[in-house]
Amino acid sequence: MAEPFKHRFLQRPFFEQLAGDITDRYPAFDRERFFGQLYDDSWDALELKGRLRHASEALGAALPADYRKALGILMKVEGRHSGFDHLLFADFVERFGEDDYDASMAALEVLTRSSAEFAVRPFLRRYPERAFARMLAWAGHESEHVRRLASEGCRPRLPWGTALRELKQDPAPILPILERLKDDPSEYVRRSVANNLGDIAKDHPDLAIGIATRWMAEDRARMPLVKHALRDLLKKGNRRALRLFGVGAKPAVAVERLEVVPRRIAVGGTAALRVTLRSTSRRAQTIRLEYAITYARPGGRAGRKVFKIADAGLAAGAALDLARKLNFADRTIRTHHPGRHTLTLVANGQEVGTASFTLA
Repeated sequence: MAEPFKHRFLQRPFFEQLAGDITDRYPAFDRERFFGQLYDDSWDALELKGRLRHASEALGAALPADYRKALGILMKVEGRHSGFDHLLFADFVERFGEDDYDASMAALEVLTRSSAEFAVRPFLRRYPERAFARMLAWAGHESEHVRRLASEGCRPRLPWGTALRELKQDPAPILPILERLKDDPSEYVRRSVANNLGDIAKDHPDLAIGIATRWMAEDRARMPLVKHALRDLLKKGNRRALRLFGVGAKPAVAVERLEVVPRRIAVGGTAALRVTLRSTSRRAQTIRLEYAITYARPGGRAGRKVFKIADAGLAAGAALDLARKLNFADRTIRTHHPGRHTLTLVANGQEVGTASFTLA
């Protein structure tokens, strides 16, 4: 089983170094109070995000009560840290800086070299006009990290972040930012644009498809971005989204083989998916192939996840053989359980066959 994130990040060595760095700049730092509040009776039970906020609270108790003074101290030491642990600095801004828009937004522009998309969201809610104007300016910044913050920070459904209900209802303020960044030279930034448009597609599929259609018509080089943005609609078999990529037609195929080998697999083990399709059409066709696994869950519940196989051209009467490895090792985002599972083959959004197997 994968090691929980809470045991990999925000560990004692990081806090020891942080406390030492702060003390070098601010000798009055109340180290004893910091560690006493940090490792209180609640620490062990907290998950990673809870620990992050708990650590921010402990910093707030040990640093000067004046926010700008405390922030200034942290900004002098943040460059000595990196990775996930560095998120603590942006979280401090999110927790204590909402009343000081200017100082906080300037700090997040620097802190986003690690990540600041979670911390910027309270400022979007409280100061929407000012914050969106600044994020539109960030979209032209020389740093790809700041440009990404412009897009990632205003995602309506940012994972791990608080949902921005106003933007789920009306994503109009986001669109100028996405337009400015859709052809960004950085793949890191373009992927964020795709994820943002994908969030919009969950609540406004027609709007997202309309934007994607226009972008594709203007430049076919945007196809990877658009395909990633519409991935959930494609998995759901949305006909407009499928047609955009030439796979909107009902598939004309016969499933000659669909099997999971072996059919009994140990939890944590692997298996092979083997598929043979034959075209029943008199014309060539493009097929988008996916498979969906319905997982057994405790208490009789079931969970379903869709996986992409391939987009493939299929000549009239031709056969297509495919094989994929199936991995049932536990991950941080998925835990496997014994029981009967079902694999469904999906072509152009249509279910065309099923196979069952058992995890034991």
